[in-house]
Amino acid sequence: MGPLKQFTRKKNAFFRSIKFALINRRYRHKAVRAPFNPQSVKHLLLLRLDDKIGDMVVTTGCAQALAAKGYRVSVLTGPVCKQILAGADYLEKVHLYKPRMSLAALQAERFDAVIDFDDVNTYERFKLLSELNVGCVIGYNKEQYKLFDHSIAFLDATKHISARYQQLLNLFGIAVDHYTYHVAGDAQEREKVAQLLANEPPQTCFVAINPFTGSGDKDFSREQVASIVEHLKALPYLTRAVIIGQSAKVSQLNIDNALFLRDSTINSAVEIVRRVDLVITPDTSIVHIARALDKPLIAVYNQRKLKDTGLPGYKIWAPGYEKATQLICSTDNISAMPMAELLRTIDIRLDEICRPVATAM
Repeated sequence: MGPLKQFTRKKNAFFRSIKFALINRRYRHKAVRAPFNPQSVKHLLLLRLDDKIGDMVVTTGCAQALAAKGYRVSVLTGPVCKQILAGADYLEKVHLYKPRMSLAALQAERFDAVIDFDDVNTYERFKLLSELNVGCVIGYNKEQYKLFDHSIAFLDATKHISARYQQLLNLFGIAVDHYTYHVAGDAQEREKVAQLLANEPPQTCFVAINPFTGSGDKDFSREQVASIVEHLKALPYLTRAVIIGQSAKVSQLNIDNALFLRDSTINSAVEIVRRVDLVITPDTSIVHIARALDKPLIAVYNQRKLKDTGLPGYKIWAPGYEKATQLICSTDNISAMPMAELLRTIDIRLDEICRPVATAM
């Protein structure tokens, strides 16, 4: 980065910090927080502005539970998350978030409360919350910011991320015995996946491999994907690998003996997960999609900590359901981990899944 760009970035960060301080100063004389009264709230807006699919999938459990109790629930999120929410009939509306967007349409909805699920503290985020002009602002770990009418404390390294959402439901007096995620899927993508798999023998065990995440340290390497595919070929069951991901990225892997869906979307990934017998993926949204669909899963995590909270991601964001096996590698990058343990785990899981099918045939 050149000196001019460095100066510009530092200048912008400085002025954002000033504006952040000013927007919080505006609320310094706000009345002391009153106890939350869920009876005063009927119409809710949930914020998932960063367009992270995994976060959105986990949030669906909260949204569905609120809607089931009679709350009108809408979501403000990015374009990819908007896709995965298509067909979520428990939501009233899904609004598309854009930076510096006009808030007129949202203000016209006259929400009773807005819930910000993130730990992000930025001027842009607080400006949006302020300008929404909603009577009740709810957030996490925002006790020091008087913009928020209610702050839920969650910085517990021993609890799964779903506990964070259960705390929100508890605030509304909603008890859930088992927190679940929901992905509706897409009928058109479901048909495309069906056609992709249609030419395989009926006793085939399909194994989805997702190599890609949003972070380079969590991606599988091309060599790792190839080794998994070759390993599947050597098993005593009829198996077929299906690679999840955008067409351009999957094509660049140049992996033989594996299927992939061209022009793939996030809903294509959902439908692949729905159809296969086993999912293999690093720590990314596919983990949570697999949980939503209750699919057998092998999930590989490194030991990185979460950027906003410093909590251990491999604990907080673990799969957290019975059909999942979690492997935690000792290398910083998943692409550098030895493959022996993963391949052994694949053998164990496919023996559970495929042997009964092979025996029946």
